Amino acid sequence: MQKNELPAVLAALAGATIWGLVWLPLARLTALGVSGLWTTLLVFALIGGAGLIPLIIANRRGHCPLTFGPALLLIIFGGLTNLLFFIALTETTVVRALMLFYLSPIWNLLGGRLIGKGRITPRKLLMIGVSLAGAFILLGFHHSHSPSWNGGDTCALLSGLAFAVSVVGLQLSPSTPSWALTVIHWQGAAITALIGIILFNPPAPDWGQLHLWLPLLIFFAVGMQGAASLSILYSLTRLESYRVNILMLFEIVVGALSFALWSGKTIAAHEWLGIALIITASLLDNLRQDHTAPDNINN
Repeated sequence: MQKNELPAVLAALAGATIWGLVWLPLARLTALGVSGLWTTLLVFALIGGAGLIPLIIANRRGHCPLTFGPALLLIIFGGLTNLLFFIALTETTVVRALMLFYLSPIWNLLGGRLIGKGRITPRKLLMIGVSLAGAFILLGFHHSHSPSWNGGDTCALLSGLAFAVSVVGLQLSPSTPSWALTVIHWQGAAITALIGIILFNPPAPDWGQLHLWLPLLIFFAVGMQGAASLSILYSLTRLESYRVNILMLFEIVVGALSFALWSGKTIAAHEWLGIALIITASLLDNLRQDHTAPDNINN
């Protein structure tokens, strides 16, 4: 690593660290009566709304070309990525949510094949096998009894699938700046959360207790989601995207360790093995990426 790359490397690690800790404010907001759907709506409406005016100005000046199809993919599936992942973190364990989300390399591979971005080779099939082995071990399939499964696990798995579909939108938008795609992603998360609130009608936050939870929500939106995204954007302007994706795997370690320290629970040996296998698969997936591949951003 060259010296001038150190700030970008540190920025990527900082973004991964922040994202590995998002379960903490989510858990606190849930305890204060702000559900996952409402948190998603308020957080992404705040930062997505703040980015709307720069997005419109850049588009009108011709600096930010947008194509309807890819933008729609990003709004719908990029939004679902964050929405489902936030819900997963409140409904299942942090370790399981992170690991099931990081099965996304499988979906990335299949999605890339569907749009003609690559062939399925023996090396890629090995990556799929390692990912699935890690997931089976993590979820307890190595035991004789059937592993437990809950709605949070389903949300985490679907979040990884939605992320892979949103990456297709990124790959089809090579001329659109990364910051603009990030803003569209945020706005998509707010829109999908609003639809979810309309459909499922979860309890609204206690507006009378606004002074208790609003400061935390603003910090979560700006100080965590916004700061993490900007950190990753900075690193993507100075490093190849495959290197940033590898550095982002630090999120898994931070999330698993912080959860273990905070809860006082020990991460079981089979969970560590599952983590190691899925990280290995993600490394294989990222190392196969071409250095000129389009930049993309995680949850």
